[in-house]
Amino acid sequence: MSLSWLLVAAAVAAISATAVVVVQTAVRDVAVDAGSYSARFRAAVIAADTVTRDWRARAPADRFEADALNRRYAERCARIGITFADTEARPFWKPGVLADGGGWFEVHKLPVCSLQDVRGERERFRPFRTAPP
Repeated sequence: MSLSWLLVAAAVAAISATAVVVVQTAVRDVAVDAGSYSARFRAAVIAADTVTRDWRARAPADRFEADALNRRYAERCARIGITFADTEARPFWKPGVLADGGGWFEVHKLPVCSLQDVRGERERFRPFRTAPP
């Protein structure tokens, strides 16, 4: 009877050790991905979308207030490029135009704050390197 308990205890210890290794590997993989370029660029895109939604939620009373909002949100969009400078994300600001009936009129249906993935494009279109002659 003591041999069966010993086998059960060994099996539980082996399963626990395997679980610890699996969890450590998963945590390490997530930590590497969270600091990677693609994760940082996704965070920059989310920040740009937040600026866009905040901008669209505003209801200026006149064109002067609309111009002031455009300037303020253009600065917020530019700060995204500074905050996420390691991703080389280049922010572009498309100002909003106040419609005659009130509210924003989207020019060409483009997003307000968009990002260009400069680093991703450079890596994607980098010429193939061959061995030196």
